[in-house]
Amino acid sequence: MACEEDGINVSFNVDYSTNYTLVKAAVVGTTIDATSPEIETNTTDVFKNNSTNLDNISGATFNNLTISIVSPAGENFSFVNEVKVYIKGNGMSEELVASKSNIDQAATSVDMDVEDVNLAEHVKSGAFTLRTSVINDEALDNDLDLQADMQLKVTARAL
Repeated sequence: MACEEDGINVSFNVDYSTNYTLVKAAVVGTTIDATSPEIETNTTDVFKNNSTNLDNISGATFNNLTISIVSPAGENFSFVNEVKVYIKGNGMSEELVASKSNIDQAATSVDMDVEDVNLAEHVKSGAFTLRTSVINDEALDNDLDLQADMQLKVTARAL
């Protein structure tokens, strides 16, 4: 984690990771959605170490977001050409945060193209979920265990 002081504001990075499952789909052209478990955002030590707290966040954007296939071994993203990822904070509406088109068919992980949207309210809600959405262009014979690794750049008022 890096910390930069900017007058009364601090900016720092927060890393999150979560695992979830994309269920198999035999019918081609089906939209397949996988939703992560809740990701707690109140990582007290991170905010404390940066002289702020969750309530003081004014901005948050993804620096990066990577979706990887964890299992079964040998699976890749050959079944899809586009992936979209949405975020939803507690009590909030869902918002598109990343997408990727023309995915390498042999890829087992995808570095998503992140949207330039302020996610402060999602983070301040205390927890968020990610929904990964794909339309399969070939049958998906197995459930896929996915992992999302992400880094948020957070800007907050210093205490």
